[in-house]
Amino acid sequence: MTVALLLLLAQATASASPEPDRPAITIQQTETPGARLFYLNLPWAPYTFDDMERPGNGYYNRRAWPFARLETARPLALECTSLPPGNYALLFHPNTPDKQGMSLEVRKIASGEFLEPGNVMTPVPDGETIWRGPVRFDTAAPTASALRIEMLPAERGFQLKVQYGDRWTTREFRY
Repeated sequence: MTVALLLLLAQATASASPEPDRPAITIQQTETPGARLFYLNLPWAPYTFDDMERPGNGYYNRRAWPFARLETARPLALECTSLPPGNYALLFHPNTPDKQGMSLEVRKIASGEFLEPGNVMTPVPDGETIWRGPVRFDTAAPTASALRIEMLPAERGFQLKVQYGDRWTTREFRY
């Protein structure tokens, strides 16, 4: 009986349709003079982002989402806040039940990498919040299949452009 069961299992496994290949979630990098940014190529999940945008108390609204690590070799400014050279985590905070809207946080963290290849639920690193402000996403076309971040040259610094699926936002960092 054991041999027959093993033959049935082997046949069922061989006839099952294979899962489509999904790209590995790996650490990506972009840079500009004086700064480097590391992020995970997280696959686009519209239901996750919709839950983060809508006010609520669901699973995706109850946690901060660390999505990138910024290394700076020179001082930067974000709005009126100075960022000395160092290592920072960038986090999105979802909309809250009281409809405060989504926000972006820049958190000073210890040196080293906190992003975990293969892990879409990277733990939030400990550190000090240096800046936090509202963030608004616009509709993007075409839809990106995974998180994509660019550091575009600006007059006195760079524009950080974040695209996740069919949404994008920018934030200007100045030297």
